[in-house]
Amino acid sequence: MKKGLFFVLFGLITISSLGQGRIVLLRDTTRLNLSLAELEKKYPPALNRVTANAGITTEQKGAMGSNAKPFFDTLNKRQQRFFTYVEQNKRRLPVLGVMISTYEFIRPDGTYDWVFCEFSGKDITDEQEGQLLQFAAEWYGQHPFPIQTQTGFKWVGMSILGVVPQKRTVRRGPGIISTIEAAQKTTRPDTVTMLAFNQLELRNIPEIVYRFPKLEELDLSKNKLNELPARLTSDISTLKKLSLLYNAIPDDSVFFTRNNHLRSLNLQGNRLTRIPASVRLNRQLESLWMGNNELKGLDIKPLRPLRRLNDLNLYNTGLTQLPKAIGKLKHVKVLDLYYNKFTELPRQLGRMKRLEQLAIAHNNINELPTSLSKLRQLQVLFAHHNRLSQLPAELGRLKKLRVLDLGYNWYTTAPGVLSSLSSLEEVGLNNNQLQEFPSVLLSIKNLKKVYMGSNPLFGREAMNSPYASQIKQLEANNTQVTY
Repeated sequence: MKKGLFFVLFGLITISSLGQGRIVLLRDTTRLNLSLAELEKKYPPALNRVTANAGITTEQKGAMGSNAKPFFDTLNKRQQRFFTYVEQNKRRLPVLGVMISTYEFIRPDGTYDWVFCEFSGKDITDEQEGQLLQFAAEWYGQHPFPIQTQTGFKWVGMSILGVVPQKRTVRRGPGIISTIEAAQKTTRPDTVTMLAFNQLELRNIPEIVYRFPKLEELDLSKNKLNELPARLTSDISTLKKLSLLYNAIPDDSVFFTRNNHLRSLNLQGNRLTRIPASVRLNRQLESLWMGNNELKGLDIKPLRPLRRLNDLNLYNTGLTQLPKAIGKLKHVKVLDLYYNKFTELPRQLGRMKRLEQLAIAHNNINELPTSLSKLRQLQVLFAHHNRLSQLPAELGRLKKLRVLDLGYNWYTTAPGVLSSLSSLEEVGLNNNQLQEFPSVLLSIKNLKKVYMGSNPLFGREAMNSPYASQIKQLEANNTQVTY
């Protein structure tokens, strides 16, 4: 117990010396003669609180006013910095996978008056808790909150300190081998269609993979590989699916020979800054996943020869813009652009005439180009977590659109164009700034699900609001309404 107390006190001294606040355990408030209730009076909540009672809506201003979107954008970036900090310093953590709950009282200049921490995990000792508190103290000392306000504010957060190494996922079934030992021992290599060599700490592709004459799928994910040799495609002529998810392969270390057999390629989570030029040699490739790489730009030249490419994943690649040439990928049906840094989309996107699913969520897009109305095959559009406040009327031509998610945007009224989308089955309007009931939804005959939660319109008391009859009307049409 003495060692744990030492770390608590040391955390206080360290953080104070950096000009910040005090970082303490939540349970120590009594010992330190601190009152959470008094601090909550001094520091308003970060965001507005909206209540509804008998149809009367009242608003209590928070420190951020109604600027929910910029605040959550900042909060997400702060959380990413925290994860990076933890990852870079995880060797200093006494135990991994501990949940940390924080109650932060933040001064107007972004420094911390008090932060109360609560750790939860299996069998954490007092000494470990003290070390975790010191770790948190150093983070808060180095990272003031990146927003300044007139009054300061309070914020409650929750996160994980370090990720517990995953238990290996072992694939089983007919024709599947999951260990190198089993691959070496089998007397029937001709019956093997899949090698699941994931999470084996491999630094090189083992020679044994070339033993199987009918191999169709090779899973090398979550290893430590730093090269993809051309031999895989030249010597395994039956290979259709190849996964190198989460390895350490850099640029100029991806090699293929010209082939007509590889259909699916997963290069997510490596050290690539561009689409490898040799990808173009997989002439029958249908699916390419490049997500979770830090791409410096998007050169689509390696993709243009791929006439069968229909699934392109560019999830969380750090891209700030799409090239106009994206419109030349006319065979793509599924395009995933989640978690990038786009503020706009090129009008040439409308030339991808076969596109059926477009995911542009978690970007900073202000408006959608009218050219998207040319995507007559589009069935699913995920546009949540952006800065949209309207939709072009031309999008009413998307007669096959079934799912439209506009949650976490800046809408104050529901787009009128929704009434023209005759095939629409699911609509997300949650976490916007809707001030009036989206009555346009009543005219959509095939509507099955509507999400409207977290709007100023109403809270959990929706069925006691003036809009109860309209909600009931939607439900009478077999529409599930979530509020």
